[in-house]
Amino acid sequence: MDALKDLREVMGCPCLRIRRASRHITQLYDHVLAEAGLTANQFGLLAYLFRAASSEGGGLSIGSLAEQAGVDPTTLNRNLKPLETKRLITDAPAAADSRVRVVSITKKGQMVLQKAFPLWRKARKDVERALGAPELAKLNELLDLAAAKVHRLM
Repeated sequence: MDALKDLREVMGCPCLRIRRASRHITQLYDHVLAEAGLTANQFGLLAYLFRAASSEGGGLSIGSLAEQAGVDPTTLNRNLKPLETKRLITDAPAAADSRVRVVSITKKGQMVLQKAFPLWRKARKDVERALGAPELAKLNELLDLAAAKVHRLM
């Protein structure tokens, strides 16, 4: 029966498998980072903004932050709202072009990120313990390769 063959093929779909694994790993990180009042996604956004502040002395445009985070600007805006409400970030027009919005981490955001780092490390260690260090390294390498190659298809 072709329908059963099609179903077996769907069950082996990399998209479904990656999403399932991603949900489980994200739930683990979210659970651990909750102590700092952050989700895994929020932690990542603050980390990108902290890196920009440290290396470039400022913030990131919405477009640049969306590219780094791998999301579209609309989704990014939705994800930034809680951080802005907690005053962990600021969102202001760029000095050079007021049409461009620049997001920056605040001092309070830096303090929350510092509090979250040990929690993030714990979550990472939990994942490493579950998978094994060599397997986690291989997984990260494979995910980076997949992201780069699939991105080129779009």
